[in-house]
Amino acid sequence: MLKSDEQVDNLFQTSTWEESLADFVSGSTGPVHFVGLGSPVRQDDGVGPAVIKTLIKEVGKKNSNLIFHTPEPNPERLIGDLASGTDRVVIFDAVQAMKPGGQIVSARVDDTKYGFFATHNVPLRLIPGLSQAKDRFLLVGIQPVLADVGEGLSKPVEESMRKIVELVRSISGELNG
Repeated sequence: MLKSDEQVDNLFQTSTWEESLADFVSGSTGPVHFVGLGSPVRQDDGVGPAVIKTLIKEVGKKNSNLIFHTPEPNPERLIGDLASGTDRVVIFDAVQAMKPGGQIVSARVDDTKYGFFATHNVPLRLIPGLSQAKDRFLLVGIQPVLADVGEGLSKPVEESMRKIVELVRSISGELNG
């Protein structure tokens, strides 16, 4: 069931995604894990893994407090394992937020609703153990333009991915500084 634009807007935090991500990472007293979800063979749905691969290449091991997880066959298991810990987790993914293609949004996992994150077989909030750890998880999503079988990101999604990478690189530099 589709929601009205107002209902969708209420799912996402009122602060900007940049503020949400920077505050979430900077406010951590321990490591922050970054996880990219999605399928690289479904065009823009592959933005989560693309963010992580680019971060590994550009930020690498410069900051031991930022841990990047490449996609794996069972991301629900990884997220469940991270939920059982005490560290903060940022999830990057393509999300159906009914926004213009390429727009970046952020939300706490508890604020996500089934149906808006249609690129997943299992809604994030239903992953075992996540309900007790939801305050340690932040979703940063990009509205996809293309989701057909194929490789590569659309131009708006690729531009948004670069913005995310630049912000995380900046945060990494501040944490190292």
